[in-house]
Amino acid sequence: MPSDDFEELWVRHYAAVARTAFLVSGDREAAMDDAQEAFARAFQHWGKVSKLERPEGWVHKVATNLAVSRARRRRPPRMTVRTEPGPEPPDDELFAAIGSLTPAQRAVIALRFYLDWSVADVALALGKQPGTVTALTHQAMVRLREQLSKERHDG
Repeated sequence: MPSDDFEELWVRHYAAVARTAFLVSGDREAAMDDAQEAFARAFQHWGKVSKLERPEGWVHKVATNLAVSRARRRRPPRMTVRTEPGPEPPDDELFAAIGSLTPAQRAVIALRFYLDWSVADVALALGKQPGTVTALTHQAMVRLREQLSKERHDG
C-alpha cells in the first residue's frame, strides 16, 4: 500500500503535471485526465516508482506520453482558452503559437522550457535520442518564432 510519500508526491506535483499535459494536448479536461491517469499508474506501481530518484519525473513522463498519444489521435489540435479552473495556459499569443506545433514538438517544449529539464532527461522521458530532442526543439523554436513574428506584424 502506498505511503504518505505518494500523497506528498500528489500534492506537490499534480498541478505541474497537469499543466505539462495541457501544454502538450491543448485540452484542459484531457490534461487533467492524463495527469490523474499518470498518478493512478504511479499509485499502482508505487513499489517501483517510490524507489526512483525522481518519482515526479516518472509521473511527468507518463502524463506527457498520454498527452502526446491523445494529441496524435485528434486532428487538428484544439487549443482554446477557457475560464474554468484548471492548468493555467501561457498568454494567448504564445498559446496559439504552441498550438501550431506537432504533439512531439509540444512535448519537448513543455519538458525543456516549462519544466527546465535537460535534453538527456527529455530524451529518456520520451524514449527518443538526444539528437532527436535537439532537432525537435530547434524545429519548434523556429516555428514559434515564425508564428509570434507573424502575430506581431498582423496585429
